[in-house]
Order: sequence, then structure tokens, then C-alpha cells
Amino acid sequence: MTRYLPFIVISVLLLVPASLSAQNHIVDESLTADEYPKTEKSAIAEKSAITNKSSNVEFTANAQLVSRYLWRGQDYGHAPSFQPGAELSWRGFTLGAWSALKIAGEGEPELDFYISKEAGKFTFALWDYWSYDKTLRTQYFDYNSATTSHMFEGQIIYSTGERNQFNLMLSSLFLGADPTKSLYGEVEYVREFGKNEIALVAGYQFKGEYYAPNSGFVNIGCSYLRYLWDFGKYSTFISFSLTANPALKKTFFAVAVGF
Repeated sequence: MTRYLPFIVISVLLLVPASLSAQNHIVDESLTADEYPKTEKSAIAEKSAITNKSSNVEFTANAQLVSRYLWRGQDYGHAPSFQPGAELSWRGFTLGAWSALKIAGEGEPELDFYISKEAGKFTFALWDYWSYDKTLRTQYFDYNSATTSHMFEGQIIYSTGERNQFNLMLSSLFLGADPTKSLYGEVEYVREFGKNEIALVAGYQFKGEYYAPNSGFVNIGCSYLRYLWDFGKYSTFISFSLTANPALKKTFFAVAVGF
């Protein structure tokens, strides 16, 4: 089923009638996410699943330019990076796509697809992360565990509150390019006040070696977001984030602008 996920998402996105209402969606990702727009891709699935409860099909899109592509305490070499996303939501179900395109730096382009379902305060999501390695000449439809660049992740997210929101997430890279099948947990607090938003996050690797060689805290960070201008259903923003990976003894700072 997972190998056909990209076809399902692309087909649905391309067949959306032009009459569907497009509205702003801020990440995070993917997303996550936005939408609180941060480089945390799972944020996309988190908030979209929480906010899109309409019985009508809704199409949303977002894009941001970040000074450096960071995710869960990892630096992916894009400096800067352009990150567009799009999704369809219906009755708690969400199908989406998210991408990170390198403008400069040593990183590789990335294309992710996800599907999620909201059930009360819980959200269940399945992600397919994929990046193209120019050195290994990886192929998109290569799902061999020894050579694939895909990573499939299952997520369980618990969210409570709105303007003062707590998000608890447990995720597992259960198939693909991470042979250690890393298990990651994260707690996030997001508070909105006026046109401002602050977020605090702490992520811990319980098992595996994807985020660090050993178990421990791999993603400790804080961010500040300011909404700038509204254009109908679209809002622009600027954000600043400080991220530390204690396990790797690394610290990062990033700035993002987008809608």
C-alpha cells in the first residue's frame, strides 16, 4: 500500500476542481503545521488535521523560504531552502505533499507525501520521506531496504488547546533508509497572542541512530513567529528559531519568511 501512496496523493491533488476554495495554510512537515510555519515537517500534519473538520473538501497551500533547513535537530545542508507544500482535507482526513528545494549548500532535494486522520484529540499519520542522492543516483521507485532513499514513518499525535496548545508526538521510522528503525518522541507548547506566536519544543530519541548515535535529547528549541500582512485568505509571516541537538552538541539558528 505504501508504494502507491505517491500516486494516490498526486492524482487527487491534480484532479481537484478549480472551483475548490484555496485558503492559507501556515506550517510543519510536514509539516509541519504551519499552521505554525516551522521546519518541523510533522507540524503540517498536526495542525491541518486539527483545523480541517469541514465536510467539504478543502485545498490548502503554503510556501516558505528558510535560511537553513533544520528538522528534529538535524541540519540537512540547504542554506537557504525553499519549502512549498499542499494538501487536501475532508472530514478529518488529510492528503498532502511537502518539499525542500536547495537554493545553495550541500543538501539534496526532498519530496515527502503524507496521509493523516484525526480522531478526537488524536491524529494518526503516515509519512513517506524521500530525497535524491546525486552520488548514489538513487531512484524514486527503489524500495529495496538496502538501497532505497525512502523512509516511512508512523506518527501518533495528541493535541490539546487552541491558542495555548500542547502537542505530544511519538513517531517511528519503521521502514526504509534507517536500518536502526529510530523511535522519536516530542513535546511542544505553542502560544498565540495577537499576531504573534511562540513555541517551545523538546524531542528525545528513544531508540535507533538516525538523530544521534545514542539515545537522548536531540531537539531542544524555541521559536518566535510574527504575522505580517493579510491578503484575503493568505497571511505572510516571519519567524526566528533557535535549535540545539544536545546529543550531537550542535546549535542552529534559522530565519524563515513565507505564507
